[in-house]
Amino acid sequence: MPRTRLTAILYLILVFVSGVLVGIASTRLYAVKASVPQPVAPRTMAEFTRRYTEEMRQKVGVNDEQVAAVQKILIDTKKRYDDLRHEQRPMRDRIQQEQVDAIRAVLTDAQKPAYETWRLERMKRSKSGASGASGSAK
Repeated sequence: MPRTRLTAILYLILVFVSGVLVGIASTRLYAVKASVPQPVAPRTMAEFTRRYTEEMRQKVGVNDEQVAAVQKILIDTKKRYDDLRHEQRPMRDRIQQEQVDAIRAVLTDAQKPAYETWRLERMKRSKSGASGASGSAK
């Protein structure tokens, strides 16, 4: 076997082995990053408030009096957001209804019953929390 052919084969083997090693290293790196647990979002306002004030104690160094004031601020802010959501609900519902009406106008008479059935399924899923869509499906 001539020397140049042997050199070419060795280079091909070297490239192949280096590709395998890079693949193994990147797979392990991806597996480590993918398995890092992400913090779970709080499910209740009480849990959110507890985590928020605990972090403030640790990172900011607030005392008990300040924690009580922060908790009151959080409660007041939540009430204001709830009031805002309540005020905006009629507008959101009207926009949603306009969307449904516009979609119905595009559909044929044969498609409309299937659309209504599908919308009802989506409403049931969204009320149970299984849908990825936001808003109501009216």
